[in-house]
Amino acid sequence: MARVLPVGQKVALATGSGQATNLSNSTVVRIVATSGNAVVFRTDSSGNIIGSFTQLNNTVEYVEKQQYDKIYVTGSAVEISAVGFTN
Repeated sequence: MARVLPVGQKVALATGSGQATNLSNSTVVRIVATSGNAVVFRTDSSGNIIGSFTQLNNTVEYVEKQQYDKIYVTGSAVEISAVGFTN
């Protein structure tokens, strides 16, 4: 069973690259899609895209990233929070 350690408050992340955030330099981000499908982008600190994936509505994903990497979404807004993650 996976366990989640909340280390920050949940926040809404609006769509668009202008909303990119490193979420207080967290290295694991929990993403919850509740308003439709979203495309999740991970970028480096300069905004260069490292990778992306489609997250389906009503799902939860965990993204591991470097401290200064950023996350942003297109399609639908999501909720994000900084977490620790263990198995």
